[in-house]
Amino acid sequence: MAINQLIYVVDDYPAIAEVAKRYLLAAGGFEVRTFTSARDLLHDFVPNTVDCVVADLKMPGLDGGELHLELAQQDPSLSFVFVTGFADVKTAVKLMEQGAFTLLEKPFSAEDLVVSVRRAVEQTSELRAKQSQREQAATLLSTLTEDERDVMECMVAGLPNKTIANKLALSSRTVDRRRHAVLTKMQVSSVPELAALVARLDLETPAAN
Repeated sequence: MAINQLIYVVDDYPAIAEVAKRYLLAAGGFEVRTFTSARDLLHDFVPNTVDCVVADLKMPGLDGGELHLELAQQDPSLSFVFVTGFADVKTAVKLMEQGAFTLLEKPFSAEDLVVSVRRAVEQTSELRAKQSQREQAATLLSTLTEDERDVMECMVAGLPNKTIANKLALSSRTVDRRRHAVLTKMQVSSVPELAALVARLDLETPAAN
């Protein structure tokens, strides 16, 4: 059985939140929880369990933009769909710079909301997958000794064994041994695979010259 995507909807007008909930439930594939304030949502929120937040931009107390910034600290992969009756270009640009997925003007149609939420859920899923890959790569990297990491950085930069040996003042046999240890600990079978894994961590490597 497919697992429904969990969507949080927050609007200080309960009727609007219920309309959004009805649209999403009718589309199928969603579990929806509604809130009338950002504070209530924050109290209920558990990182990495929510797939998208649909938030009114203008709310008393903590508004939608502030809620987005708060949740981004706890769950940076979570995508937002903002709804507002006061949209303008400046606001839209600011929200996109903050990482919001999209902005819908009220009154929004069922189709516009459902399409936007489905796309936001896809983005959340993709970002979480990438974050998981980065965490896995970081865990593997932490198993390397400092000496092995030096050799790894040279390998990723495309340096041949002889150059690595000269650069690090090592014997060829030592370089070979550390290369093997690097590939084994990083759970890859080739340098291109290693480079792809390291790229997930955005590590700086020495130039190949």
